[in-house]
Amino acid sequence: MTSFSCWRSIPTVDRISDMPDSILSHILSFLPTKLAVTTTILSKRWKPVWRSVFTLDFDDKTFPDFNSFRRFVDLAMFRLRDKKTDIYSFTFKLSHSSRFDQRQFDRILKFVMERGVKNLKFNMTDKQRSINLPPRILSCKTLQILTLGNLLIKKFDKVDFPLVKTLHLDRVFFTPPQCFVKFIYGFPILEDLNTKSFLLSSPELFDDPAVKLNALLNLAKVRICYGMDDMMTLFCKAKILHLEQMCGWNLKRLPMFHNLTHMELDQMYIVILAILPHFPNLQHFIIQCARRGKGFWKYPPTVPDCLSSQLKTCCVRSYIGTEYEFKFVKYIMQHSNVLETMTIQSTCLENDRMKLKLSSCTRGSTTCKLLFD
Repeated sequence: MTSFSCWRSIPTVDRISDMPDSILSHILSFLPTKLAVTTTILSKRWKPVWRSVFTLDFDDKTFPDFNSFRRFVDLAMFRLRDKKTDIYSFTFKLSHSSRFDQRQFDRILKFVMERGVKNLKFNMTDKQRSINLPPRILSCKTLQILTLGNLLIKKFDKVDFPLVKTLHLDRVFFTPPQCFVKFIYGFPILEDLNTKSFLLSSPELFDDPAVKLNALLNLAKVRICYGMDDMMTLFCKAKILHLEQMCGWNLKRLPMFHNLTHMELDQMYIVILAILPHFPNLQHFIIQCARRGKGFWKYPPTVPDCLSSQLKTCCVRSYIGTEYEFKFVKYIMQHSNVLETMTIQSTCLENDRMKLKLSSCTRGSTTCKLLFD
């Protein structure tokens, strides 16, 4: 009984609540705003803490219905009305996007822009419909990272993002397509562009001589999925390029990428060999899940410059050992004079015959290592 009484007398210490507000609010900033707000029920000590978070993250899928989500957003904005500290990141995800009107979007965006938001994620997760991009976003001068999803971007007066270096576009539709040119030129120091399911209406309008395309000089890293060959001139100064879904491209329109040293492609091998001359300084090359193609193998009439003097590493992923794949790998190893490693990633590597066949290929570089992963 004595030992039990002693155990009962040991005081409990709430070490977390004893932490300074600055540390607690920093921790809460990594949580969705809904969870951060729920900490107010712990004690009076916790009631004001969430108001000092430097991120806001709203997602209507975490609420039972849209009305409760809208009430929560309105209440959060009201509670934070006197907040003086900056909001670093703001995430807004909506699956019922059509039920928010432009005035409500404008009020929310005005709130975070007045607090110097730097990272803005505006994602309409309802893939069955797109909504118009709230125009207020186009004049956020404090932003450094912008992510847009499932939005329709129409005509606008001006785009001004003087500090944005990273831009992600997922299922963003531009109409007319000239809007994209005007839009992208509003990012004068853009370095990283990532697009997915990128859409343009009437892409043939790029043939209009009135649409003048100039390369984005600061752009270093580009990922294009479902893009248009017409607009590649915008990205020809990039150093890192990831291309997917090049179906229907007119390769004659592809510009020269003199600065590019890293590239990842998802394409048929015969197309890959056809476009390599456009990347004369390519040093690191990844072929991601390349479609194998059919028909007879045709060797290129000339060896691309990047193979003869630049390429240092090459990785072929999802290799299954078709004749097309083998001839492609053989060609790369045979004509790459400074190649250091050729990596084959495959689920079939237990096949010793496949390894032996690849290992027997002639190598243009005496220091080239063939690696299996």
